[in-house]
Amino acid sequence: MQRIKYLFRFITKESIFSFMKSHISKLSLFLVVFLLFGSKLHAQEKLPVESINQEWILFKEEKGLKFYIRKENIVSNSGNPEAEYAIVKLENTLNKQLTASYSLAVSYNMGCTGCGSSEYAKTLTIPAKSSLEGNLSDGNSPLVMLLINHKLKNGWIPLYITTENLVIK
Repeated sequence: MQRIKYLFRFITKESIFSFMKSHISKLSLFLVVFLLFGSKLHAQEKLPVESINQEWILFKEEKGLKFYIRKENIVSNSGNPEAEYAIVKLENTLNKQLTASYSLAVSYNMGCTGCGSSEYAKTLTIPAKSSLEGNLSDGNSPLVMLLINHKLKNGWIPLYITTENLVIK
């Protein structure tokens, strides 16, 4: 206890103020850098589903790979909507082949499909200066994801789409 009292007798208001004044700019700079880089490390692009339409929208671009997305509606013979799908196109802008591993996740008002799960993980190889495009006709395209099933009463409402665990080689 004596040692603590001995240490504190040298600490005065002036010494604390002087210390803070001399180090405040360094501390401020550190906080700014931490906030900027920390937000970039944990940020995920969230594309609101309401902004997706029938035209290709650039969703994400990284390491020479562009992610485009559009919506495709399926209607019954009677003209009633049955389902809405997100169709993805991957465009390789580089002069070398790319392999992309990722998961698409759709956040809904009542939960999430593909969030934090390897169930929806995809690995695709895109040749140099070309693209791969999803379609509904092949039945199980890795570049297609169900957004809404209109046949389900009180079904989940999609809010936004994100990519998770993206690795490009």
